[in-house]
Amino acid sequence: MSNLSAEQQEAIKDAPKGTYALMLLLAAALTLGWAFMFFFMFLEHGPVN
Repeated sequence: MSNLSAEQQEAIKDAPKGTYALMLLLAAALTLGWAFMFFFMFLEHGPVN
């Protein structure tokens, strides 16, 4: 079905670890940004009247 050599099949067998690391880094950055805005910008203004 595919014309990949044994070396090419071995190269694509493992999961892309760099992509997972980048996804985790971006998710952490977004979570920290959301927490900063929620706790230090939104809640700082007090309750709604």
